[in-house]
Amino acid sequence: MKKTLFRTFLLIILIAALAVSAYCIYYIYQYYHGKSFKDDLRQMGVIGSLEIDHDQQTIEIPIDFAALQNVNPDIYGWIEIPGTDISYAMLRREGDNNYYMNHAENGSYYSGGCIFSDDFNSPKMTDTVTVLYGHNLRNGTMFAKLNDFVDSGVFENHRYIYVYLPDRALVYEIFSAAPHSNEQILKHDFSEREEYEAFFDGVADEKSRGQQRSDAFPTFNDRVLVLSTCFRSNNQQRFLVMGRLVAEIPAA
Repeated sequence: MKKTLFRTFLLIILIAALAVSAYCIYYIYQYYHGKSFKDDLRQMGVIGSLEIDHDQQTIEIPIDFAALQNVNPDIYGWIEIPGTDISYAMLRREGDNNYYMNHAENGSYYSGGCIFSDDFNSPKMTDTVTVLYGHNLRNGTMFAKLNDFVDSGVFENHRYIYVYLPDRALVYEIFSAAPHSNEQILKHDFSEREEYEAFFDGVADEKSRGQQRSDAFPTFNDRVLVLSTCFRSNNQQRFLVMGRLVAEIPAA
């Protein structure tokens, strides 16, 4: 009887050890998988120097979009927040808004997902409000670092979001970083002045929960980019970083 109990105990310990080992291996795989796509592209020369002079008249687009779209035609842009690790391809799957929640940039299954928009938004970034989604991953990749913008120092030191498209570059000035409900933002009709202003008045009311630049807030018809991830302190809420379009530079 004692031998049977001892063997059962050893078996439980062995199973637990294997489970822990499997989780560690999976976590390490997820971490490197999340980094590898961008690193591979840099080595291939697909991504150049991501710098923008806001006053320049034209720009040499530093992304080889033809090469990216050979990897996956769903790639339509590239987002960068200078001074952070946020520098990723932007994807959109027509007819399946959940696809890139658990697929990598090359279309393979990856629980960390990638940075994506709904098909409600145009890939030309011409909508009044565009929303980009990304997971808050424990390894700090994708949109995890957005939560750091709740800190006043981080917010002050990172003022702009850059978006590169095949034919132009867009510069957004960050005006808000704060927790928000998990509502579907794009249910709002931002073409209506009253609804546009009501939504952003509500964002202004969230100032005590995050950081804001009141002088950078949008007015009706300004185009806005919303970056959305899970709120670190409550995964039933979103953490949103919002930027107002301040420059649109055509490709040279």
